Amino acid sequence: MISPYRKTSFFLFLFILLAVFITAAAPPVRADETAELAARIQKRYQGIDSLAASYTRSSRFVSLGAQGGRDVQGSGRLVWARPLKLRLEQETPRQELIIVGEGMAWWVRPARQRADLYPLNQFTGGLTSLLDALGGLARLDQDFKVSLATPQRTAGIPAGSLVVSLTPKVTRADLKELVLWFQPEDLLLRGFAIFNLVGDVTLYNLDQVQVNVSPPKSDFAYEPPVDYQVANHLPLNPGRSRK
Repeated sequence: MISPYRKTSFFLFLFILLAVFITAAAPPVRADETAELAARIQKRYQGIDSLAASYTRSSRFVSLGAQGGRDVQGSGRLVWARPLKLRLEQETPRQELIIVGEGMAWWVRPARQRADLYPLNQFTGGLTSLLDALGGLARLDQDFKVSLATPQRTAGIPAGSLVVSLTPKVTRADLKELVLWFQPEDLLLRGFAIFNLVGDVTLYNLDQVQVNVSPPKSDFAYEPPVDYQVANHLPLNPGRSRK
């Protein structure tokens, strides 16, 4: 009669042997496969000049500050167009409007009757990373290192998605890693997650995605109502007055 101890040891040995076999049998992703995938994505998005979608957003702030350790949810609709145009209409948890064009960003909060105008590179709404997610796909080989996302990064992403990880070639405080997921059959973008250096993460899930939608110019222009408080944060050039 085999003792319980020997039975346990035998099955433990089989488990370890099976794990080693599975690990050895799973072929690693080759560098040329990753390069081929990056080329496919890049080619696909070089032919896309605009995109519109509804979105749900989930942000997790772990850094110090007023939002440290908080989860923030939101939803709305976005429209993006080349080269750097964006209209982000947030519906929940409160109405907000962000419009990007000509190197500037409007941030409009109707409940406060307030509109702020910023230089795009000084706006602290994570817009640079968002624009990278939408516009950077056509130049992957210039700006990013491309790899398949790790299992840790694919948690919560719809099964069957093609998930890739982009890391900037140049170190940036606002972007440590960009994870994107696509429909595998046509490489249609279905969502992305933005990770920064301090551990904050913002995740966008996209729905009703349309490409090459030819948005009107009015989507990227804004004129504040006369009863709004307007703050202009653009640098004051000589000979130019602020409105």
